[in-house]
Amino acid sequence: MPIKVRCRACEAVLNVPEKAAGRVVLCKSCGGKVKVPVPAGSAPTGGNAGEPRRRRRPPAEETDSGDANSFGGDLFGGIDLNRAEDSRRKVCPACASPVHINDVECPKCKVTIATGVLSERQRLIKERKGPPPAEFYSKIWSDGGKFLKKHMNYAVLTAVIWSITLSMAGTCSYAYNWYIKGRTAELLESMKEANGVIEGDTLVINIEKGGNTTYDGKRYTAKSEAQTIRLPSPYLQPFRDPPAIFWLGMTIVFQLGFGGWGWILAVKIAQLTMEGQKKIKRFQFDFFATLTMGFRFYFWPVVLMAPLIWIIPLLAVTGGRNGQIGAGILASVLFLLPMLLFLPAAVVHTTQKYGYRAWLINWMARDFGKTIAPSLYIAGLNIVLVLLVPIILAGVGIALQARLLATALNAQSEVLGWLASNLVDMGDGSMRFLFYELPLTFGALFIIYALLCSLVSFPAVFMMRVIGLYGLYFKPDLSLVNEFPDNTPVGFGPRFLAFLVDYIIMIVLLIPASVLGYLGALMFVYYGYPELGQKLNNVVYAISALALWGIYFAKGESGAARATLGKWSLGLIVLRDDGKPLTPKQAFGRVASAFVTSITFYIGFIMCAFRSDRKAMHDLMSKSKVIWRSDETE
Repeated sequence: MPIKVRCRACEAVLNVPEKAAGRVVLCKSCGGKVKVPVPAGSAPTGGNAGEPRRRRRPPAEETDSGDANSFGGDLFGGIDLNRAEDSRRKVCPACASPVHINDVECPKCKVTIATGVLSERQRLIKERKGPPPAEFYSKIWSDGGKFLKKHMNYAVLTAVIWSITLSMAGTCSYAYNWYIKGRTAELLESMKEANGVIEGDTLVINIEKGGNTTYDGKRYTAKSEAQTIRLPSPYLQPFRDPPAIFWLGMTIVFQLGFGGWGWILAVKIAQLTMEGQKKIKRFQFDFFATLTMGFRFYFWPVVLMAPLIWIIPLLAVTGGRNGQIGAGILASVLFLLPMLLFLPAAVVHTTQKYGYRAWLINWMARDFGKTIAPSLYIAGLNIVLVLLVPIILAGVGIALQARLLATALNAQSEVLGWLASNLVDMGDGSMRFLFYELPLTFGALFIIYALLCSLVSFPAVFMMRVIGLYGLYFKPDLSLVNEFPDNTPVGFGPRFLAFLVDYIIMIVLLIPASVLGYLGALMFVYYGYPELGQKLNNVVYAISALALWGIYFAKGESGAARATLGKWSLGLIVLRDDGKPLTPKQAFGRVASAFVTSITFYIGFIMCAFRSDRKAMHDLMSKSKVIWRSDETE
């Protein structure tokens, strides 16, 4: 007689033969195992008919499953704890987060799953809040290579920008020297016709009573009495002429473009590397921003080594010819030393909100000492990968300077002769220079610099990524500053740096002051009183310079501006002691107080380094303070 049994898994009813009693069968619906019970009064299949049946153990008395007393008061007494874990899922022993069966470390808390504790590497990462420094040396090659491969376009762009800026700087320098040379020869010829005599930096022309003479296209007459005309020497005057100033200025501008692009790209790559990014996004060439960064590139070593720069002029003045050579060598060393040793830390500092410590030698020396091994390693890579080819070519150029110069001049002469014969003969004046010599000079320089920059730009982009990795791996060892408490007074170092920036602007303001002085003396010179005109020129020049400086500082530090360009670039502002902006009248009073402080041989400025409130003498006199600009005051 078939036996009916129900599958507990799928609730299906199975009809099994009687001989399956006491055995386990498979459910036809779900495949699950179903135990077939033995009917009462029958022996299980496989037993002998003559054997007596064993007595079954009486079942335990059923109790209420909700009664905790049924297990001696233990609510979970009926649970087998050895089988309580879900064997189908793996979890972290520390944070209980689900993990993959092949994971060695927990993706969430980073502990080792087998031990339940942090590994040595993860302990260092947690302690330093960054990757272990030991991995830096092996990481830079793979990471830097991948980064360069993804950013070949920036390496090509760098080569193009450097080639153009260097070629234009060289062309403008050639034009500057061409003008100085031609103008000097012209003035010397005019001096001979005027019977002039050179005394130091002055040209002296004596005119007898009733006589006259002509120099540089101007006619000088002595009507009532003999006169002595004093003018700048023919060797000095060409440097003051507007064309010379123009070509010199253009040379500086394009040279700033060369250094500025390298600096701005290095800062950008270092910043995204420290943020964990792998690709540059939306970064375009900005000429004016590049010029601004160019000032930083060239002035940073000068400002950084300012405590030692005074040795250079002292050595040049007191050492004679050998001293001048030594001063030149020392100047080169003081410029190149920061570029090699302190550049990685300086670039990383520049990526921060407050990067003023990159300009102070004490902080740079501290960071270099903390990271001396990677800094020297990067310096060696820079020499081998970036600087080696330019150094070799520069050495060859110096050794073969005379031969290369003669070859270039001969080639230029032949090309100019061919152009004059086959195109248009421009003569030997300015037209030939503008339409023939300048384009030829630029073309030749561009070919040379394009080849050189193509060899240098690719390893340069690679090294920029290496500097970013340096900041990522050694950030805890660097003295980086990202924030200051509100109303924190500024110490001597940042204020000195801000003054250096403002000092450059003060020098630029001397140009309009000199123009005003020249206009003030022009009438006296025109009517034959050059000496009186020169004195008036000096007076007007001094008054104009002081007035322009006062207006610059007073207008900058009053009202909504609250800072000059130098202070604002470093994140500093000027306020009254009560925290309110200065009025224009108070700002002019602060400028006057600063002038009085300068009379004390700058001791009044230095006192801010020793006061707890970081106030200088002119701060106390004007009841003002210099503080860090917070996010709320921006």
